[in-house]
Order: sequence, then C-alpha cells, then structure tokens
Amino acid sequence: MGQIFELIADSALTPLDDYYTECHVCDSTGIGLYAYQGRHYLADGTVDDDIYAVCASCILTEKLAHSCDFEYIKTIDQYISRQELSDSQKSALSIALIAKYQHTPGIPLFMQYEDRPLCCNDITEFTGHPTDREMLYHKTENSIYWEKMIRAKPAIYNFRNSGSPENFRDVALFKCRHCKEQYFTFQFT
Repeated sequence: MGQIFELIADSALTPLDDYYTECHVCDSTGIGLYAYQGRHYLADGTVDDDIYAVCASCILTEKLAHSCDFEYIKTIDQYISRQELSDSQKSALSIALIAKYQHTPGIPLFMQYEDRPLCCNDITEFTGHPTDREMLYHKTENSIYWEKMIRAKPAIYNFRNSGSPENFRDVALFKCRHCKEQYFTFQFT
C-alpha cells in the first residue's frame, strides 16, 4: 500500500515535471506536485474548476473532485449494486469509495476515462505499468482484465500473439490490497 496515497503504490507514483511550479490549491512552491485535473470547492462556497497540479497535502485534505468524476462514480455505484449489502451499507460504501477516489491523484494515461478496478468492496491499488515485453506478457496473462467491471479479456489483448501496445503505459496494473488479486486495464491513447 502506498505511503503517500493509499490507492497508488509509491513506486508507481509520478510527480509532475517542472512545467508546473506551484500547487493550484495552496500556491506552495518547491514541493512535489501531482496530476489532478478537477475542481476545488472553497470554504466561501465558490468553486475553482481550473486545477491541474496539486500537492499531496491538498489532495489528501482539501475538498476536491476530479473532472468528469461522474463516469467513475457510475462504475463505483454499478459495482456496489452487485454486492450483497443493505441499502444503508451500499450508501456508506459509495460515500467512502468516492471520497478515496477524490483524494487520489490521476493515473498517467487514463485519457479516455478513469477506470480503476474494484475488488473486496474497495478500490484497487495502482501498481504501475509494464516496463518490458516479458512483464507485459506475464502481467496480462496472469491478471484479471477490467473494463468498468471484470470482463473476459478480448483476444486482441493477448499481447504475446497480437503484438505489444504502442506504449507500455497504455496498460495499467492494479492489485487488491485485501485478497491480492491482480488486475489490468488497457486504454489506448
């Protein structure tokens, strides 16, 4: 489990480069910044909807929401609807998972839509991307394929037979922190 962000392994955490120099929430400089495209809800009731680079402290403590968060919130709610829980348990779980999601930076190359696998009534931890062909083959052949839910892996994603993706970063790897099941997603850019 990541020490900085619960849902991102520290080894997979990618600070932004020098293009952004200050946190778009607290204006601090000289600190690590992370990709977070979204909105910041201010104490006076106004919303700053033009944030892109945010420090870990603000991500963890401020009232933020990812742009287009409704897409992933729909995935969370669809997942929860399939669980054998009471209505009040489902509501509480939805609130908790959405809060975890909002307090986590964006994952590199989720350009189509946010799609973090869910398992054991939790959001899985992003562990990174394959770094070479052998890792790509091993991870995608031994992990569950996720596309807004567990799905049968399309034959085209048998990369050993169909060829590697244009960029290894198109494949995102995840692990359940509870049962240790591994997942992968594929989003071409």
